[in-house]
Amino acid sequence: MAVFVSVQDLVDDGAALVCQLDACGAAMILAWSRTGSPGIGLTEASEAADARELPLLRLLPQATFQRTNRLLATKILAQSTHVLEYGTRVHRALGDVFSRGGGLPALAHSMSQLSGCTVLVLASNGELLASAAPTASSERCPDLARRVSQRLTDPHRFPGFLPDDTGHPHSAHVVVLEVDDHPVSVVVCPVLVGGEPYGVLALVEPEHPVQEHDLAQHSVVAEQGVSLAASELLRQQSVREAEERARNDFVHALLHGRFTDQLELSARAEHYRFPLGGQFAVYIVTATGLSPDDKTSRRKAREASRAAQSIMPEDDMLTMTALVGSMLVVVRQVGEGGSAASEVEAGRLATFGEALRKSMCQRLGDAVRISYGRPGDGAPGAASSYREARTAEALGRRVDTGAVNAYSDLRVFAAIQDAALSTAGQSFAREILTPLQQADGQTGNLEEVVRAYIAESGNLNATARRLHLHRNTMLYKLDRASRALRMDVRTTEAQFMIWLAHHIDALGEVVGALDDELAPPS
Repeated sequence: MAVFVSVQDLVDDGAALVCQLDACGAAMILAWSRTGSPGIGLTEASEAADARELPLLRLLPQATFQRTNRLLATKILAQSTHVLEYGTRVHRALGDVFSRGGGLPALAHSMSQLSGCTVLVLASNGELLASAAPTASSERCPDLARRVSQRLTDPHRFPGFLPDDTGHPHSAHVVVLEVDDHPVSVVVCPVLVGGEPYGVLALVEPEHPVQEHDLAQHSVVAEQGVSLAASELLRQQSVREAEERARNDFVHALLHGRFTDQLELSARAEHYRFPLGGQFAVYIVTATGLSPDDKTSRRKAREASRAAQSIMPEDDMLTMTALVGSMLVVVRQVGEGGSAASEVEAGRLATFGEALRKSMCQRLGDAVRISYGRPGDGAPGAASSYREARTAEALGRRVDTGAVNAYSDLRVFAAIQDAALSTAGQSFAREILTPLQQADGQTGNLEEVVRAYIAESGNLNATARRLHLHRNTMLYKLDRASRALRMDVRTTEAQFMIWLAHHIDALGEVVGALDDELAPPS
């Protein structure tokens, strides 16, 4: 604010008055003398104002309040008009470039030439979408862009891109970041679409500190360019989401084998560059952070899906992803069709599984499980591998397995699969397990007790500790189970029969559920 005071007020104690005005937040002091006399306290007031870096201007008698007020208003209006005209010229220049369809790279280049700054366009997740630098500093652009983008997306250094609620949603603000132990001024402008953050536009100043006039010009460039950047980001996201929906539909049809005929399969595979002669393995990602009903979870799932497609790009193998309910399915090419399985191939499958889990843990949390099937040739091989991956995922929730679970590691289930699907096998499982399940209501969960006893290799004390039971209680329950089965559960033969019946029952439930899900619609 500007404060008008009479020189007569400065006569008694001008320094004290200046201190008082400075404490009130005065931006300038205009001292007006009616007689033209400088006043005794004006010198002290000037010294006090200089000490506080507060401008003090002595006005002549002809400079009345009305004339001074008119002068200030004219000056402010002229500055606003200049800013408006400059903003209009910048918007016209950027609009002409943007209308040619060059996208974000052309927009960043044009802004860089107008401002003389390095221009960065970042996505909301910190991904560098476009960057440009003046010709003189173009060699430093990639390294500087990487370092500044890391600082801008570091929550400890720069909590967010959004301004406070008092400002315009696209208003630019200046932050000072430490890059290579040197301060760097960055003009930051958030990219918002419908109130949702889509990214950030940043102009990295070539010098620090920045002249106020240059900073004002660069803020105008950023504010004019951010609306065009928002339009392009919205267009890109719409196109990306449409492509992802179409790709998801193809992967769904591939996994479930639901193509009308071979011609449709060939046409759609050619469109997505899916080599029908290749060999594919299917991975399934499950995590508590994957939920189709939650908006935040769907956003995380899309980011995880995109990240999965960029794992191990040096192999030059196709990777396609799709969301199936609360699971993320990854179809990975592992080689050419007809190649025999080998230990090297199994090692590559496990390596990709570990890399996939590491990437997913960074985005979905630590409770991530990976299950995958054996590789197969072409579209039928991908569908078969998906079924095995689903089987491994479902069995992994019933038996103790690691965080990365391969169907080939569950060889015992693969060996008894025919028995689990046969009438004789299912009858055998019912005959063994039904007496234990029927006796549960009287003496507790006998099936769980016997399974734990078998898992501990018949060690009574270890089983009691595992189930948090007294040793005598364990003995009673084992005796009750023996009477229900009419055989001694302490014998090796009885334990093997119970173990086999449990595995047949578990595999039968999993296969039955998969048959219902994967069956063609009626």
